[in-house]
Amino acid sequence: MRVFRLLVILVSVAFSVTAAHAQASASRTDFDRLMGPGWTGTLTYRDYTTEARTTIKAALLLAKLPDATDGSARWDFRIAYADEPHANSGDTIALAADGRRFRDAIVVDRQLLPSGEVRVVTEQDGQDNDRSARLR
Repeated sequence: MRVFRLLVILVSVAFSVTAAHAQASASRTDFDRLMGPGWTGTLTYRDYTTEARTTIKAALLLAKLPDATDGSARWDFRIAYADEPHANSGDTIALAADGRRFRDAIVVDRQLLPSGEVRVVTEQDGQDNDRSARLR
């Protein structure tokens, strides 16, 4: 009987964790916080040629666009790299009306950090260095 009770508890916990994970969502105000004069900082990535971590200067500019007809929030997203201008890019990004998808990725976590900043984590399958990868 104890084994059965433990099994029921473990299944319940696993279901609760899965349900909470699946219900994560972000809000448009999480991303509206990024609008304004722009953000500057750095981007660190692994250079697959040398296997070394490389850090370059990065700048981000986000501007609000009208919502899409499906109710999703949209922004004009521009990113620039002072050290690698050939990699500069721009796109229209969207957050689904229910907040559960951002840029075609699933929102798996949203946290309000002690600093007052918001961390939104997304996941999707993709490619990295020509290999299948789970992008997070």
